[in-house]
Parts: sequence; structure tokens; C-alpha cells
Amino acid sequence: MTTAEHSHSGANAEGVRWDLSPLASDARAAQELLTEGIARARTFAERYRGTLATITPATLATALDELAVIDNMLSRASSYGHLREATDVSNPENRDLSATIDRNLVDAGNVLRFFDLEWLALDQEIADVLANAPELAPNRHYLLAARRFAPHTLEEQEERMLAEREPAAVSAWQALYGRITSTLEVDFDGGDGPEPHTIDRLLAHVRNPDRALRQRALETLYVGLEPQTETLAQVYDTLVGDRLATDKLRGYGDPMDRTHLNNELDGAVVNRMMEAVEAHYGLAQRWFRAKAKILGLERLELWDQYAPIGNGRAVDYLEARTLVETAFGRFSPRIEGVARDFFSQSRIDAEPRPGKRGGAFCAPVAQDAPAYVLMNFTDQMNDVMTLAHELGHGMHFTLSAERQSAMSMHTGLALAEVPSTFAELLTFDHLLATESDPDTRRALICERVEGSFATVFRQTVLARYEQRAYQSRDEGSTLTAERLSAIWMDANRAYYGDSVQLPDGYRFGWSYIPHFISTRFYTYAYAFAHLTTLALYAQYREHGAAFAEQYMEFLAAGGSKSPADLLAPLGVDLSSPKVWDAGFEEMTRMVEVAEEG
Repeated sequence: MTTAEHSHSGANAEGVRWDLSPLASDARAAQELLTEGIARARTFAERYRGTLATITPATLATALDELAVIDNMLSRASSYGHLREATDVSNPENRDLSATIDRNLVDAGNVLRFFDLEWLALDQEIADVLANAPELAPNRHYLLAARRFAPHTLEEQEERMLAEREPAAVSAWQALYGRITSTLEVDFDGGDGPEPHTIDRLLAHVRNPDRALRQRALETLYVGLEPQTETLAQVYDTLVGDRLATDKLRGYGDPMDRTHLNNELDGAVVNRMMEAVEAHYGLAQRWFRAKAKILGLERLELWDQYAPIGNGRAVDYLEARTLVETAFGRFSPRIEGVARDFFSQSRIDAEPRPGKRGGAFCAPVAQDAPAYVLMNFTDQMNDVMTLAHELGHGMHFTLSAERQSAMSMHTGLALAEVPSTFAELLTFDHLLATESDPDTRRALICERVEGSFATVFRQTVLARYEQRAYQSRDEGSTLTAERLSAIWMDANRAYYGDSVQLPDGYRFGWSYIPHFISTRFYTYAYAFAHLTTLALYAQYREHGAAFAEQYMEFLAAGGSKSPADLLAPLGVDLSSPKVWDAGFEEMTRMVEVAEEG
């Protein structure tokens, strides 16, 4: 789609679809690229298997360069297939392509696995000498950080067996979940007569000014979900059971340990953060009670949680684009240009439609290929923030890909969410500075408060829910829909207290959250990132352009250092017990502003 076509998008970003041809012209081309990547992987294995024990720094540097080329080829092909499937999971050709790619990636992983295993088998002293050689500087952190998984790595044949079963034991269950939740449609009258509504379309109504409509939308969602919950619970139970069994094989002591290692975060830091969040649940309850008074209610019902305060106006896709580009440009012309390229190069799929995956994401694709954004734009102000969030990921991927190798460009999940959250704050400040309508301004302030709550408090609730679910499964209890619903309600009651009435149907709230299925304990990354970003943004307000330069360096550094080392130059000390204070102070300030109206 051309830029001109984007500019004529109708309601709900009609016609705004991405163009995947720069990745591959069609499914056959993607498969050919995959085949070539696997062939290069086999050649790589023939050349380097059994050599790492005596390898020189120069040869190791060459090997990593070759490995990066292979990684880029496989990532391009894989991204093409999975991005195609994301826009139409019901298409058999898309499902077949995705399944073929997954099987071939397992083959490639098996061929290349020796390299990681031989590297992890080296004595630490030898590994340190190699990694600290000048030739390995671009990949030093990648090499040393990889060794944190050494205690949990099995023999090559065992690793191969685990990888071979991945498509059937994991990917197939995830695909089933995606198929059920993305194709689920329920007839609902949103004001224009009854028509099929996806989960995302129903959830979009929770921000409708009409209270009765909000209530009917949620109740309709729960009615539509209930027949699917036993199957969705079976999917989750199977995945959790499989993950726990694999953890025991690998010697992990806690279900969160693997996520902490991936994020390069100390579990104690994460636990302190979650405890700090829970200690501030009262701040959220304070707002919920204040909002009830503003709305003239004795107490909020769940469908009132995101009720608009102030009659916020609709925002079409073209205006959303302009707002986000301008907001980014106020911070840095460079990131404004990055955002503009996503639009002009048709790397955004924003039109909601049946069969398309719900939610939103930014796919990094490969170090030598541009990223793509998927979202479901419904002409609401909140969609502007979602667009900014995903483009924040996009600016991170773009800048780190320019400076880092395929091995060092990515951070763990927790740090990866900082640029996206920072982009939201930039956009919010621009909206507040330029919006003249008082009702819309008030709506923006309240949505910012509630967005922070959703990101910090709610994501912690989700992490606590996961902890309880894994604990229950580990103790021998099958995760039935009834048990998951009980765990879900307990975790949510701790957050809402008596400030919000939770309807009975909300017990199914666990069933449509894809992060539980795709990546365990993903959600705490949002809380970590948001609190970290609030601290960073406070410094931006104080130091302006000087901070902007440091921040751009942070983005370009990608995953070339640990989170603690990347954040330290920006004034964030993860070892400090007070590291989260600035974030909660900012959240308290936002609540006070919202209460004043």
C-alpha cells in the first residue's frame, strides 16, 4: 500500500495493511530463503564443529559473522510466514507455511546447537580470554551473557530431542489457542445493528460513554468465551505442565527463573519491584473511588473501570499518524524519521478484520530487515497510544540494528518495553500540549492514569496469577477452567479491594490473554519498564536535549550490555531499594491532577 492509499483510510483504518514483499515475494520465496539458510547452517557446522576448544579470537569473530548471516536469513523467512499468519490465522496456506517454517527452524537449531554447547562447555577462564579479545568486542556481552544458561543446558542429544518435540508439544497448542481466540465472533449491537464482534471489538466498547453499552459488551464477551474456556484451560494446563517438566530437566528451581535469565534481571530485583507495586495498590483504589464520585456512582462496576471522563473525541488513522510523528519529532528528528518510514513503507497493518490476530505487536524481523507493526485500530484516542507504543519498539529495533550485530541487537523483555513506554509518554505530553478541547484533555489525563495502572498494577496482577497457576500445577492440580477462574479472581480482588465490583463473568478474564500462552511471566516486564521509564522521563523533563542524546545512545546500544549497565548512565540504579520511588511519585502526581479535573 502506498502512502497515498494510507492517507485515504476510512473508519477503523480501513485498507491499512502491510506489504511483506520486501521480506519475501511469496510463500515459495520464503521457503527457498529458509532452505538456503539451513544449507548455510550445515556448511557452518561442517566447518566449526569440534573447533571451539582451540579456536582463536579471529576465527571466533569470523564464525559469529557467518552465524549472523544465517540468523538473518532464517529470521526473514520465519517472520514472513508468521506475519502472514497473524493477519489471517484461518487461512490453510498461512497455517501450512507457518508449520513448515517451525519444523525447519527446529532442524536449523539442531544443526547449529553444537556451537552454543561447545561455547558453554569451555572453562570460564578460556571463555573470558576469548570474549575480551578486541576482535570480539561487538559480541562480547552476547558471548559472556550466554554462559548464564550453562547450568541449565543439557547434552546435545537431549537438547535436540527437546527441540524436535517443540512443534507438537508447544507450537501446536499455541496455534490452537490463537485460532480459537482470533476467530471467536459474537453478535453484538454496538449502535449500528447486530453484527459479528471479535474479542478486540467487544473490548473496545469498555471505553464507550454509554454505560449500558459497556456492560452489555463485557457480558456478551463472557457469554461468548464460556463455551471455549474448558478448551483454553486445557491448552494452558498442557503448556504449563510441559514447561514445569522441562524446568526440572534443566534444573530450574522456580518457574520464573528462566524468564529472569532471559531478561538478565536478578529475581530479587523483580520480587522487590512486585512487592512495591502491591504496596501501592491503595493508590489505584483511591482513584477508583474518586472516579466513582466523578461519574456519580456509589461504586464502580468493572465495566466502569475505563469509562471515559470527559467526552473524548474520535481520532482517525491519518490524524493518529500525524500526532505520533509530531510527538516523536519534538524529541528527536531521527526517531520521527523512523516512525515515518513505517507508514511510507507500508510496514503497519492496522485494519481490524475477522481472522486477524488480536492485540498489537512490533516484530523485529531481522538485523538486516526492517520491523513491522500489527495493531487493530478502532478510531479511539487509546489507539493513538497503542500506535506510539509499537513504534517505540520500532525505533529501538531500528537504531540497535544499525549499530549492533544480529547477536547483540536484542534486549530481554523487561528492557525491551522501556522504549515503547517512553514513546507513549512523549505522545501523551504532545497530546496534552496541543489539544484544545477541555473534555478531550480531561479524558487524556484520566486515560494516562488508567494506562499507568493497567501497565504497572494490572500486569503485576497477571504475574501473580501466573505464579499461583504454576504453583497449583506443580503441586499436582490440573488447571481446569474452574481452578484458573478461582486463581484469577483471587489475584484481582487483591488489586481492586472493595473499590470495584467484579461481575461473575469476569472469572473468565484469564482466557483471552495471549501472553500466558506465548511467553510465561512476560507481563512483569511491562511493570518493570513503566516504572523505569517514569524515572527516565523525569530526567528528560529536567535535562531536555542533553538527555535525549543519552537516550538515543541507549536505544542504539541494543542488548550489548546488561540492563543494569545500560540504565546506569541514565541515572537508574537497579540495586537501590528506592529505585521505584520516582515512578510511584509520578503516578501519585497524575492521580492528583486527575482528581482535580
